[in-house]
Amino acid sequence: MPVLSIIVPVYNVATYLREGLDSILRQEVQDIEVICVDDCSSDSSPDILKEYQAKDNRIQFIRQSENKGPSATRNIGIKYAKGKYIAFFDPDDKVENNLYAELIHAIEDKKTDLALCGYSTFPTHQIHIPNFKPYHAMQPMDFIQKNPRIEMNNDLCYTWRFVFKRNFLINKKIRFIKNLHVGEDTVFNYECVLQASSIIMIPKALYQYRINNAGSLMRLRYKPYLTNNLQKLVDEKKRLIRKYNIEHYIPITIDLSEKIILRYLPMLFNNLYNNSNQPDKKQGIQQILSMTMIRDSFCIIGFRNIYPSWKEYLFYLAMKFKFTRLVCYEYNKIFTPEKRV
Repeated sequence: MPVLSIIVPVYNVATYLREGLDSILRQEVQDIEVICVDDCSSDSSPDILKEYQAKDNRIQFIRQSENKGPSATRNIGIKYAKGKYIAFFDPDDKVENNLYAELIHAIEDKKTDLALCGYSTFPTHQIHIPNFKPYHAMQPMDFIQKNPRIEMNNDLCYTWRFVFKRNFLINKKIRFIKNLHVGEDTVFNYECVLQASSIIMIPKALYQYRINNAGSLMRLRYKPYLTNNLQKLVDEKKRLIRKYNIEHYIPITIDLSEKIILRYLPMLFNNLYNNSNQPDKKQGIQQILSMTMIRDSFCIIGFRNIYPSWKEYLFYLAMKFKFTRLVCYEYNKIFTPEKRV
């Protein structure tokens, strides 16, 4: 049985795949299996995987017969994993050579179910360290109560900066939700943290997350299912809050509401702007502002000033009370091509 199973979901990443695989094969932890699950790539990714499999027996190559998305792809990796520990890796990224050694050591030293670390971005060279007490085994509620800005700080985003005990995932039956296409890794991480006996954080940026132009291009593309996908994501987060009986903890509900208003609402407006099939933006704005998750969040936030400026505070008050004409006027000033590049 290998010490570590590294699950790599692969989809049209031929440009970066070799660099990513070389990065994890150089790890200090050498007793690994690398489970590469190709989700019907149309580029040369499968050929590269075959090449690496032929020269390194630690590489496993699984090719899906149809495209199933990242959640199903990762679940297949969990199914075939045999390691004592499980980690996830996105093949367009890179890792420090000591990433898995440090996280596994922390788990074994503090006897936790999982460990996480910070990450850096490249080529932008930003460093993100979770705002948790470092090198300290935290109970789930201790973890939640001492970190009231988990949502706004994105502290539970990205499964790739975690290492999990495999038996923990298997025994707790934790899997990625197949029909969730936005934020599926965040929901998975929430479930793991809330079911864990304890958690530990290493305050080092050991994972390197690639930032490229894809994000900018995606903002200019209409996504027809974004509204439903964001609603599903919020529903799943609220389900977990109820399931683990933490809805009475007011900061977490405020934190999630802020995330919805300050992050998800602008995403929905941006998507509306990109929808050439809906020329009547006023109607689209009314539909967005009438969404249950938006109304509930404005209700929870109340009159708290969570906004960067008084001008934005007044703009969000107009949205809170659905003054659609004023919102539409401001919307047309904000969403102009020259301001969105």
